Amino acid sequence: MGSCEPFPDEAMRPDLPAGKQSLVSAVRPLISDFLDTINYAPPQTPDKGALRALMLEYAATSGVPYKGDRHARQCFVTGLSVASDMYPSHPLDVQLHIGIFTWLGFLIDDTNKSIASDIAQFQSRFYASQPQPSLLLEHFAQTLRNTYTYYDPVVANFIVLSALAFVNANALETRREFQELAPLKAGVNWPYYFRDKEGLPEVYAYFIFPRGLYPDIGSFLQAIPDMGRFINLTNDILSFYKEEVAGETKNYINSRAKYESKTAMAAMEEVVTENRQAYMRATNVLAGKEPYARAWHEYVMGYVAMHIMNERYMFADIELGERFRSN
Repeated sequence: MGSCEPFPDEAMRPDLPAGKQSLVSAVRPLISDFLDTINYAPPQTPDKGALRALMLEYAATSGVPYKGDRHARQCFVTGLSVASDMYPSHPLDVQLHIGIFTWLGFLIDDTNKSIASDIAQFQSRFYASQPQPSLLLEHFAQTLRNTYTYYDPVVANFIVLSALAFVNANALETRREFQELAPLKAGVNWPYYFRDKEGLPEVYAYFIFPRGLYPDIGSFLQAIPDMGRFINLTNDILSFYKEEVAGETKNYINSRAKYESKTAMAAMEEVVTENRQAYMRATNVLAGKEPYARAWHEYVMGYVAMHIMNERYMFADIELGERFRSN
């Protein structure tokens, strides 16, 4: 575990409004505790040059937007960063696969309302080997099929199933029935069920282990459930501050709070605890199993760094300290 000094509640930012100061005071120790749990240290920034060139070459011939507007550029850059920063030891062709998948996935997620009918039929067309009605969805379908080139067939099956669940969750999100759901106490497990379907946790957990480098699937299978939970909850934890500042409530922590009749901050505290436990279980499963444990560690450091170093998550407000800054 790390040995950083704690962040006292009274260490306020005098330039922040009182409401933000109170939120910072509550969130800072939770984030600090989480980072201590994983013994976070900013990883070295990998050279993205070769991967960027390959992704640009693919994108330029795909017909899928990647540079025409700010949103398209950001989705492309996110795909590049995920592949290079979270999977730094993967072969370039595997990184390219992950980068393309992530770029296309973000485009689907962000445009689901305008392509709702198309994504609702995505699975049926995919299973029937029928063409998809747009270049975006056709390239995503082909990317799923390409997964079998890089991963054990059983692992690739899990990746594809998780990706199909993600597309279906995006279709569901546009439906009136979903949008009008009223939280019922007996439906308390619904928020995480949906979070798990739309979060791609199995995809990114299994992406850690391409068969060329990690052929023994028995070394990591038992860690996958908690790796997936960590992937989901880490994003929720590290997004919490910016979403609270923006008044965003359509997220897992706020949904859970509503179903459990508690405050969002109380739910956040529980999520941090649960995430710590998930991380430790996954790490213990992989303990002593190299290079599998190292691959998990690289993923965790890269995944967290992508949040910490990204201005959109507003960690400058929280002032986590020098030890969390990039090398």
